[in-house]
Amino acid sequence: MAVSPRAVLFLFLLAAAEMTTIDAKMGVVKQILLKDKLKAKEEEKSKGKEESQCVLQSLRFKGFCLNSDKCAEVCKKESFDDGECKLGLSNRKCFCKKPC
Repeated sequence: MAVSPRAVLFLFLLAAAEMTTIDAKMGVVKQILLKDKLKAKEEEKSKGKEESQCVLQSLRFKGFCLNSDKCAEVCKKESFDDGECKLGLSNRKCFCKKPC
């Protein structure tokens, strides 16, 4: 069975066009990933410039900590600035934060 040169040329052009769209999409994905990395580095630098935070486990919070907003409310009642749920030894617990 003979394949015409036009058919071969068409298939090559089609494959090249698909490769170009894939490369363009990958370029966009790479740009997004790079932006995310830069953003994470900037956040890390800004955290280093802030005051150091003292973190202590809440004494009043009862049960598993699934909602950081509730944890923060309890911590504010304990004279802390903020609170968040973190993984303790075996489960999630409420940890309160304030500047040292």
